[in-house]
Amino acid sequence: MTPTMFKKFRRWLAVFFDDVSGKPVSYEDRDVVIGLTRYRVLQGRTLDIHALLKMEREIYGSMPWDRTSFEIDMERPDSLYLILVDCETQAMVAFIGTNFNYYARDVHISNIGVLPAFQMHGLGTFLIKEIERKAVRDNFSSLSLEVRRSNKYAQRLYHHLGFITTQVRHHYYLDNGEDAFEMLKKLDHERK
Repeated sequence: MTPTMFKKFRRWLAVFFDDVSGKPVSYEDRDVVIGLTRYRVLQGRTLDIHALLKMEREIYGSMPWDRTSFEIDMERPDSLYLILVDCETQAMVAFIGTNFNYYARDVHISNIGVLPAFQMHGLGTFLIKEIERKAVRDNFSSLSLEVRRSNKYAQRLYHHLGFITTQVRHHYYLDNGEDAFEMLKKLDHERK
């Protein structure tokens, strides 16, 4: 068995075990200050899907994910979505979607978005670091994600946060067949 075949088999096996014995992931909502602005970090719920779809339309100009994709992802027991709400306006301004794979000890970032007016203010960085803190506390060994080949800004951010590119996934995105870079960050448990 080649290393690539083994990796695919391990992913398939991990998904099987997570579907059978995935543990619910919880998060305690809290207030944070990022820059000079106060936000509320909330655990996302399926009731938030309409707002998430609206956000994606504003961020990407289209909807990379449809309602069903969000429902499937959010209803997994190992799923954790975090939503940032501006405390002054009560507007949802950023989110991150993750899956905590207890078998592989990996937290996969399935989706992340920040409204254009709030980009370049550290919100995406905050959300990734918040997930990383939870992953370290829960003794996970890595974070993983995919990013479009054309999304150079996101790639720079992920590299800055310690992710490395592990492979190219050819024709990964269904909308236009664009390649994705698979990225991974090994977690440091010394800094709990």
